[in-house]
Amino acid sequence: MFRSIPKWSVFIFDIFSVISVAHNRWQKMYSMLLIISCVYVFYATPHIVCILENNCDNSLSTVIKGMFARLVALTCMISRCAIFLKGKTQMVMYKKNVDDFHVFTPMTSSETDRLEKMSSWAILCCILLTVPVNVCRLWILYYVAKQTVPFVALVYIQNFSMYCIETHFTVLCYILYQKIVGINNDLMALKIDTIVRNKYPFVSLTGEKYGKNDSTIEYNREVFQSLIAGHPMIDFLENLKAKHKLVSQAVKNLNNTFGIHLGLSLCALCLYTLFDLYYHLQEVWKHSKYKILVYGWILQYFVRFLLITVLAHLTTKQALKSKILITDINNRYLDNNTKEELYN
Repeated sequence: MFRSIPKWSVFIFDIFSVISVAHNRWQKMYSMLLIISCVYVFYATPHIVCILENNCDNSLSTVIKGMFARLVALTCMISRCAIFLKGKTQMVMYKKNVDDFHVFTPMTSSETDRLEKMSSWAILCCILLTVPVNVCRLWILYYVAKQTVPFVALVYIQNFSMYCIETHFTVLCYILYQKIVGINNDLMALKIDTIVRNKYPFVSLTGEKYGKNDSTIEYNREVFQSLIAGHPMIDFLENLKAKHKLVSQAVKNLNNTFGIHLGLSLCALCLYTLFDLYYHLQEVWKHSKYKILVYGWILQYFVRFLLITVLAHLTTKQALKSKILITDINNRYLDNNTKEELYN
């Protein structure tokens, strides 16, 4: 799937895969250690809050101060268990469907370049938005309460692990987005061909004129030229149907693998933001002097939320566009065999 991407980018992505959903002995060991750390953080939180506050009155404010760490630990543990149980089979099926798709239509150099840039930027954002602010916070804690540094470091590792899984999902989702866009370009070529064949002299809904194609319209020009040359449309439809089936199966595999994690992440990111704003406005961690870092954490949560929702929305939008194009082609004059192929 990434054979055409430079080695350094593949190496970094492989590291993220081990942290997220890759299934090998390192990932299994990492998952076990991460789950153990989540259990430890969940039960050790009240003690750490007492150390930071020099107060163990078990009041409501003390409970609220520890909710952030416990929320991170709980969501990370549930997410890791779900990924570990579902990822092994579903990711193998996802990769198989994508590889089978490449048998029909290999990735072009432009698609490979866009995938490389997107994955590189996603990984870079993950590192820059988490490592600097967390290291600064640990540095501050080292001079204030050294005994709490290992605990807080575990919380940050758990949060970083969640972000790595989201980054992995983003890259895999973008791959499917590229595939669906390619299918839509093929469908657009079929639609333009039906317009030309029906000899409409007027401007169509796609902006195409009879005998003259608008270069701003996205469509597969090779398919269009082949159809104009007399290649049967039904052959292209069979190819498209096979590719669409593979993409649909890959989408299901991706949803089954990351569905629980993404649901937890979206809810947790909203709660993380509320907790950080509450701690900041109430000056909860007075002696940690982390106020200048709260904006970095909120920026991280915003970017994570944006990447998940926007890319998923764009992919869904392209899938709906496929449905619209198929309906539009089917409503035009076509032979019965072609209509049956479109219907199926």
